[in-house]
Amino acid sequence: MRPGDAADVTPRDLPTFIVIGAMKAGTTSLYHYLRNHEQIFMPKIKELDFFAEGGNWSRGMDWYRQQFHGAGDAVARGEASTLYTKYPQYDGVPERIAAALPDVRLVYLVRDPIVRMRSHYEHRVALGAETAPPEIALLENPIYLAYSQYAMQLERYAAHFPREQLLVVTSEGLRHDRAVTVREVYEFLGVDPSLSPPALETEFYKTSQRRSYPPIVWSARRFLKRHVPQAKRAKEVVDSMLERRAASSGAGSAASGTASADTVITPELRARLAELLRDDVARLRPYMSPGFDGWGIG
Repeated sequence: MRPGDAADVTPRDLPTFIVIGAMKAGTTSLYHYLRNHEQIFMPKIKELDFFAEGGNWSRGMDWYRQQFHGAGDAVARGEASTLYTKYPQYDGVPERIAAALPDVRLVYLVRDPIVRMRSHYEHRVALGAETAPPEIALLENPIYLAYSQYAMQLERYAAHFPREQLLVVTSEGLRHDRAVTVREVYEFLGVDPSLSPPALETEFYKTSQRRSYPPIVWSARRFLKRHVPQAKRAKEVVDSMLERRAASSGAGSAASGTASADTVITPELRARLAELLRDDVARLRPYMSPGFDGWGIG
């Protein structure tokens, strides 16, 4: 049997929803707001990356099912993996999800696409994966634009799932009108929206922390997360190491300041990016609420 075959699947052991992205749009915060709801179960490791070939796809459905063994009587079970909206780098994801979980509900968290591109760029600079200035990197490396083409990513899911199984919410709403935005997600997932967890008052953004550590540390973290048995909780081990390093060295402020100063998007660059994104933002409108402003792009 191939890793993604839907046969021999016990629905009770599998997710009822997936947060499919987008990268750098606040999925870490949303993960915590969902995971802390008493009727929702999510694994301790946020990004399972199962349906992405090159992620954990080769581990097979039994491995994926095991991640939800602690769900008990949870009304909703889910995971959050931003690799699921990173086409074309990760192809075939909607097809795999649809084959295994045809009734799953999909939540897509989107952000001003140019702001998301800037954050993505800063993230890669901090990891040592990007050395070009923004006016070159953001225009010539296709991943920045592709991950911000939300309609293009959604249309790939719309070919396999009915519209009622897709919910798109904005990062801006999550930050500035959190109670309303999270309540909308709770209702979409079928849990009691009146049971708001205390964590709703907290933001769980990690950008400044990520800027504080050498690329080799983050590479080790990603390797351990994917290749060491989950029972060892490898990700938590490395996170603990990072916390100890921060406590002993106070690292981070200089690196953070430098990255921010070097990644200003000029009005000229913003205009060029907006032109590239205009059609995609226009196609996104049918998925959004009537008051969607298109971030001033389309």
